[in-house]
Amino acid sequence: MANPFESASWFQVARLRPRLKTHVRVRRHRYRGALWYVLDDGAAGKSHRLPRGAYLFVGRLDGRRTVEALWDALVDELGEDAPTQDDVISALGQLHGADLLSTDVLPDAVEMGRRQKKQRRQLLMQNLKSPMSLRIPLVDPEAFLTRTMPWVRPLFGWPGILLWFAVVIPALLIVGTHWKELTGNLADRVLAADNLLIMALCYPFVKVIHELAHGYAAKANGREVREMGLMLLVLFPVPYVDASAASALPGKWRRALIGAAGMIAELFVAALAAFAWVALEPGVARAVAYNVMLIAGISTVLVNGNPLLRFDGYYILSDVIEIPNLGNRANRYWGHLVDRYVFRTHGTRPFDATPGEKRWFLFYGPAAFVARMVMLIGIALLVAQRFFVIGVLIALWTLWTGIGLPLWKMLSHVFTSPQLHRNRRFAVRLTLGTLAAVMLALFVVPAPHHIYAQGIVWLPEEAHVRAGTNGMIRRIAVAEGAQVQPGALLVETAQPSLETEVTRLAWRLRELQAEADAELAGDLVKRQISQLAIRQAAQQLAVQRQRLGDLNMTAGAEGRFVLASASATDLPGRHVRQGDLIGYVTPGYAEVARIAVRQDDIDLVRGELKRVRFRIAALPGRSFTGPIVREVPGGTYELPSEALALSNGGTIPTNPTEANGRKALNRVFLFDVGLPPALRQVPFGTRVHVRFQLAWEPLGWQAMRRLRQLLLSRFNA
Repeated sequence: MANPFESASWFQVARLRPRLKTHVRVRRHRYRGALWYVLDDGAAGKSHRLPRGAYLFVGRLDGRRTVEALWDALVDELGEDAPTQDDVISALGQLHGADLLSTDVLPDAVEMGRRQKKQRRQLLMQNLKSPMSLRIPLVDPEAFLTRTMPWVRPLFGWPGILLWFAVVIPALLIVGTHWKELTGNLADRVLAADNLLIMALCYPFVKVIHELAHGYAAKANGREVREMGLMLLVLFPVPYVDASAASALPGKWRRALIGAAGMIAELFVAALAAFAWVALEPGVARAVAYNVMLIAGISTVLVNGNPLLRFDGYYILSDVIEIPNLGNRANRYWGHLVDRYVFRTHGTRPFDATPGEKRWFLFYGPAAFVARMVMLIGIALLVAQRFFVIGVLIALWTLWTGIGLPLWKMLSHVFTSPQLHRNRRFAVRLTLGTLAAVMLALFVVPAPHHIYAQGIVWLPEEAHVRAGTNGMIRRIAVAEGAQVQPGALLVETAQPSLETEVTRLAWRLRELQAEADAELAGDLVKRQISQLAIRQAAQQLAVQRQRLGDLNMTAGAEGRFVLASASATDLPGRHVRQGDLIGYVTPGYAEVARIAVRQDDIDLVRGELKRVRFRIAALPGRSFTGPIVREVPGGTYELPSEALALSNGGTIPTNPTEANGRKALNRVFLFDVGLPPALRQVPFGTRVHVRFQLAWEPLGWQAMRRLRQLLLSRFNA
């Protein structure tokens, strides 16, 4: 059995006499009580973190002793705690790749060219893995920041803190006071063509301030900033500053402050924009202030401040909880768990992390993956609405980098990793079996299939008292709350113009009949023309008499008469239009609930329905079943009640421009579900939560149907 301390590649490095370059500085940091050493490469603005064991070797690289002599001395000193030869080779390779080592070997031009190509390839691969945030380095901002630093240095002390609070806190009060005005009809205002142009001009300006704040904060703490360029954020160019040199600072709060400097500056700019928005009259200047406020506020909270995305919030969280490289380490920890506990890999070394770090890794890995996929797919759909081909390409690349590439790496690890050479057959069988089981569960094994909707306890249609035609209410014929029989007069309305028209048509009919009687002995053709005119006049008179009769509203069912809104004393003299709801004749009990089903679900309800279960809001904890007794023919945009609107706790989005709040954005289909006798005393208008139980179907096909519906609805296909 080979000595685990030894390596077959040791001969390649054993005789080298490397040393750290003179510009490299070593700084000691403490993370969660453990001592780490940070190699500060000030020339490149980079830093590299090493544990104590690795630093005990790297820190002794003086250019005089060979690698083998240094390692032998370290083994004599530390024994089994000394790094292995493979660890030493790996550390030397990383330092060599970062260009932090000098050796007694003459520089190899071919090797230097190969290293430069590798660095360019790594940058290209990093950009390809993040197509939403391509980075293009342009300039070294160090000289500019150094010249202008004296102007902004006072802002990084107590004067700057007091100024920030003096501006931001009153601005928050202004935003709270004008919240409805600021957020009303937000989507339509933001996506208007003229506003998009203003936003496109404001966005780079805000982000320049954001990135310069990072650079100045780093300079205020003695760090150098060596890279500035453009980032294609969702294909839109915005500036960026690489302030990663701040990671060499020993204090975590100083590192976190540099990470938060951009958001602090944006909030200050948003506060100034809020003051301008209040002071300015409607126009272009006020629109610019509104967009600056929107960009600096929303992007700071939702994007830069989100710790699950690789922006400012992520680095702030890593510094505060003292877990550098949180995202990558979380992914590696999940891979370690799979190797050790799923593939049962023998000889797996314990993962180098504290118990507290491992708890963070367990949560952060899946949460960051979900957040990243949701954001990228959302961006892809948003872009595809304007640029279909680009949006589809972004979505495909997102699926490849988020799902396809990790799956490919997993399979490659299972089939080729040397760590699995002893149990590769088990790992391959387990992996392929798991994939087969997942595919069977998704696309073969039937699963419960439900559709959820909402409705209200509904009155029968004949119980609604509606105006039969336009008119003015003359009087309420019965007292509110009185018991009435079918056909009883409830409301009298008047329309003087209609009464005059009926009188005129009646006299016109008599006139035509008199003229026809005078032609009995005359010309046959004239007599036929007269008869045709009489029939037309009679039809017009019948229609108008029908309208005249509709002026009086009668009860269509037996029950108690209830007015819909106004009281009986306020209605006389009020004008009503045909179809306006005046009141109800409520029966003694409820028989049906009217359910609104979205257009996306109507085919499933019609073709796959097995059973209807529902719950009544007034009776929590109990569920009931009932048949569909009626489907209202055709779809409609009119909801049965405002309670079903999304803004009122329902599930149907409504048109915000409609005053009554009952006009749905998309068509809905209405069903009447029969209520059991136990629910006959439930008040009319009570909310009903319905679950349509459909024929079982594999989960994969259910998800694909929803995805297809989403794409069709978003792209109007």
